Amino acid sequence: MIGIRADANKEIASGHVMRCITIAKEIAALSEKVAFFVADEESKTLLDTFSEGITGIETVILGTNWRDMEGELSVLEKELTKRDIRMVLVDSYQVTPGYFRELSRVCRTAYLDDLGKEAYPVDLLINYSGFSDQLGYEKLYEGVSAGKGRTTELLLGLMYAPLREQFRVPADFEGNCCGSGADHPDVLLTAGGGDIRGMIMPILKRAEESGLAGKADGDYWCTWHVVLGSMVENAEEIMEYGRRLQNINVYRNVTDMASVMKKCDVAVAAAGTVLTECAALRLPVIYYQVADNQKINVTYWEKSGGMIFAGDVTSGAQDEKNEVASVIADKLKGLVRSRELLSEMSNMLGGITDGRGAERIAVKIKEMS
Repeated sequence: MIGIRADANKEIASGHVMRCITIAKEIAALSEKVAFFVADEESKTLLDTFSEGITGIETVILGTNWRDMEGELSVLEKELTKRDIRMVLVDSYQVTPGYFRELSRVCRTAYLDDLGKEAYPVDLLINYSGFSDQLGYEKLYEGVSAGKGRTTELLLGLMYAPLREQFRVPADFEGNCCGSGADHPDVLLTAGGGDIRGMIMPILKRAEESGLAGKADGDYWCTWHVVLGSMVENAEEIMEYGRRLQNINVYRNVTDMASVMKKCDVAVAAAGTVLTECAALRLPVIYYQVADNQKINVTYWEKSGGMIFAGDVTSGAQDEKNEVASVIADKLKGLVRSRELLSEMSNMLGGITDGRGAERIAVKIKEMS
């Protein structure tokens, strides 16, 4: 059996668990059972929601504090031993080298790392960002070993991006830009599982003020497809706003995000995994930063040529959010009048990722375990 240790709540959002579920599904497809270990009931509730319909996955509540990973070791080690876990994949920013040294006494270990700030004594280190080659992992992990002196193996780059199966693309995929083919563009708006900086409403209000949303006339109006994650707290407010305006469609708990993306000509999104998903489908994006750990990722995607950076709302200040919403509206107005530019941006995203990263990670985990 393979173990996965990850949490999801309103503070850390859903991205960690979502990518782990995608990997778990691929592990299960290799005839391996998977056990998720979570700190509390909140994480289990969200995990159950996201993993509904996937067989071969068990969820275990540790009853611990997700902020204190070392404090859970005695409980976790007992659960790992009870289930004969051969390898555990950990996805959390709360880990420490000591945490992994202890776990290595029980089983092999793997870590999904986004930051590259510290070396961890693990059997397998995964960083699937486009900028992983700039983080110096090879030098960082020189001489680092896991339990019993095992050398750490590295899986680096976007070929390991754990995207859901719906984002896998054939070798001859040429994108779908411009997706809708309509006279007026279709725009995807998404802000992650929880819209943690509260950007959806400011963006929609500024879009209406700019003629991008609202009445179906003028040079700039678009059809909006607003996707709300399960943890968006003001979902009812957004849905009511969408009902008032004729060209705003609001979706909740979308399972087939790729199908929504394929309807669209351009996306507006918070920086995160969704940018890699858009790249797989060659969907141009205007995006904004919501956390400090996204800084390098922001720079990478801006250099791709297929995405436009609109600003940083990490502080959550209202004037900052309003300013970024205005930048998004201005950038979008420039794009909706130029199908040629959208097509160029779409082409620039070609070949960045094929969406098969989760499959590659699962195969490596099974091989090592």
